[in-house]
Amino acid sequence: MQIRPLNINDDQAMSAAYSVECAATRQARPGWEPLSQEAKILAWRADNGWRNHLIGAWDGTKLLGFAAGMNAVDTPETTWVFVWVDPNHQKTGIGTALVRAVEDTTQDTTTRFVSSAYRSSTKEIDDLAERFSAPLGYTVATTETVVELDLSTVSTPRPIQVNGYDLYTHLNGVPDHFREQVGQIKGLVDAEAPNGELDWAESPVSPAEYASEIELWLAQGHRVIESIAVSSEGNVAAWTCLLAAADENRPSQIEGTLVLAPHRGQGLGAAVKLASLDQARRLGDVKKIRTSSDDENVWMRAINSRLGFHPVETEAIFQKARVTD
Repeated sequence: MQIRPLNINDDQAMSAAYSVECAATRQARPGWEPLSQEAKILAWRADNGWRNHLIGAWDGTKLLGFAAGMNAVDTPETTWVFVWVDPNHQKTGIGTALVRAVEDTTQDTTTRFVSSAYRSSTKEIDDLAERFSAPLGYTVATTETVVELDLSTVSTPRPIQVNGYDLYTHLNGVPDHFREQVGQIKGLVDAEAPNGELDWAESPVSPAEYASEIELWLAQGHRVIESIAVSSEGNVAAWTCLLAAADENRPSQIEGTLVLAPHRGQGLGAAVKLASLDQARRLGDVKKIRTSSDDENVWMRAINSRLGFHPVETEAIFQKARVTD
């Protein structure tokens, strides 16, 4: 076995990586439906503020597995590490070797490594942590529950109005004059919600970065539904984004929801979510919708439960500090 970089611009290598990722993820997450190969490779190659460093484990020209080290420009201290190994070659040390290879070649700004994994139960997460993550030095920083809503069977309430605010729903991007404010809110989603030991910092999204993200999603065939609540002063007080899947067999995804602190306690979180769900229903081909929230985020979990979402998976986020000489 040889460990060497995987070239993102090599179509054949990326096709092999896509096959490995799909096989490994389907084994770990029964019923999971992947993005198309074209959409996934678009994401790997996107100029969207992320540095993607891929390393493969090879037997000659056959790719047995690969790992990714991912750094965002605005959080260079954190490297996300993901690894996928062909099910026929798992439990042979390939995954461990790939993770260590990514850690050894990460950029100098990295002070911690973070990873995440989805499983159908907390027991499976515990087993993964004991067998794979803990020996590599990773500990569970927090857990999230993934919930799903079936629009074809659940009748959600109609959109509601909140006194003092106007609700707007936009398809494939909010108007230009709202983009800076929406970008500020997007940068607060992880920082202000409970996140265990992760201690995420605020990371605002510029209007240019916002436009690039929308452009990528549309190129992948998605439709982007965003609902905002605007105060009487004309400021965005709450926001949510629902990414309608290109393939109706793949669940659509709520990318984030946040109500700014001065406007909380008035039902704006539920209001913007209901507005987006109503638009998704109007599209006609959105069936299932997923979202997740930290297990300590009792407020958002209560909203999701009232709307008819039910648990389907558990996500654990792991981290470890980088040790330098």
